[in-house]
Amino acid sequence: MSSIEFLFKEYYLKLSDFAYRWVNSEDIAKDIVQDAFMVLIEKEAMLERPAIVLKSFLYSTVKNLSINYIRHEQIAARINNVIGVQELNDEDILKNMIQAEIIGELYQELERLPNGCKHICKLIYFEDKKYHEVASEMDISVNTVKTQRQRALRILKSKFLSFFIFLITYWLFINCVFIVTF
Repeated sequence: MSSIEFLFKEYYLKLSDFAYRWVNSEDIAKDIVQDAFMVLIEKEAMLERPAIVLKSFLYSTVKNLSINYIRHEQIAARINNVIGVQELNDEDILKNMIQAEIIGELYQELERLPNGCKHICKLIYFEDKKYHEVASEMDISVNTVKTQRQRALRILKSKFLSFFIFLITYWLFINCVFIVTF
């Protein structure tokens, strides 16, 4: 029997129990102990050290791996809380994808508008400015602001009509397929 096999048989259960007290999961504790033995195997020179040094090394490695696991879980929990990750069903995912596509297309089409229309739309819709604020900033009349806004909306509506027809057709197709399958 090799020294690794002997150490594994001698300390596996003890180290698993030790790790469990840190991570509160039997499976994760066992994984951590296996990882600790892998660390030991990678450090061949350690295997020639006295048994007490190996025991200390294994316990220290299990403790450090357990702490790393806990830190990783805490960071993941904080990230999930910050970004509000929640379970999404397929319908929610599809809805989010469609919304992202629409917003992306809107920004692209907005950039293709004539400069005056584009600038006025950005000021009104993205910066929440009133007609008179836009007029004074651009040194034009309020009527010109309104006219340019209307022109931009007319252009965008004509560009998006075919896109919305496609989305509605796609949505109907998906929902009909979904209904037929049930």
